[in-house]
Amino acid sequence: MDGDEVSGPQLVAHLSADDPRTVHVRTKLKGIDGQAVRAGVLDGRSTNEAKLQWLAAAEDGTGQEKSALSLNLGSASLLEPVEVRPRVDVILVMPRPLQFARMLPMLSSLGIGTLWVTGARRVEKNYFSCHLLRAGQEASLRAALVEGLVQSGDTAVPRVVVCRNLPKVLREYVGVGDALPPLRLACHPERLVDDNDAAAAELAKGLPRVKRLRDVIDQATIGAGRRVVLAIGPERGWEEPEELHLLVEHGFELVTLGPRTLRTDVACVALLAVAHDLLDAVGDETRD
Repeated sequence: MDGDEVSGPQLVAHLSADDPRTVHVRTKLKGIDGQAVRAGVLDGRSTNEAKLQWLAAAEDGTGQEKSALSLNLGSASLLEPVEVRPRVDVILVMPRPLQFARMLPMLSSLGIGTLWVTGARRVEKNYFSCHLLRAGQEASLRAALVEGLVQSGDTAVPRVVVCRNLPKVLREYVGVGDALPPLRLACHPERLVDDNDAAAAELAKGLPRVKRLRDVIDQATIGAGRRVVLAIGPERGWEEPEELHLLVEHGFELVTLGPRTLRTDVACVALLAVAHDLLDAVGDETRD
């Protein structure tokens, strides 16, 4: 819940009978007075000890009586800024608007710190007319992200920065303010070509070899507290070789999940899942 929904030294929230969270507690959790549930404050902290208390029932206009809900979260320390955020950030080339709307809960559910939404040469300009990116729609965009947090039980709302200019994102945003330079990874399908394919060889000229994620996220490269930035391009991949050269020039290594060209939503889910799993596997904290 938002910080302005709680009050008092013990952070008590009062939710109406028709609030979706009240409905969830009533119908899914079958909550009873005094029961402890997991709850938290967005961009704050969470607790597994929030206590339920049903309030006096009132008729809802259909002849049925439904109770409002009081939720005691406990210590006011839950309002303190969240101490840990997912260590993976994403540069996402703007996908189709409907796809983008579906992806936001997925991204926040898997866990990202910052989402940079940008353009590329293979992106239709009208994609940026997406209603979630329009002025005045900030609450709707945030609600989509919060939907994913509710699913995963997290409270750290991803930061979203929209900048259509990819070179500007790479130059002015990525890694700014970080104590350590992030591990920059540009994701691109692996091109399996014949050694005698002159055209493919020309495209690959000057580019480093594409690696698997498991070969670049390891104890030697990630270190304590270092962030990972995944640059995910259009569904047809980054333009070859110009955009790949641009990414490499800004310190990105080229990584792949294999030769298949994936939909943007599938690629994002797969890459984030693998990245987080590898961060865990090297024995590092997944958040900082």
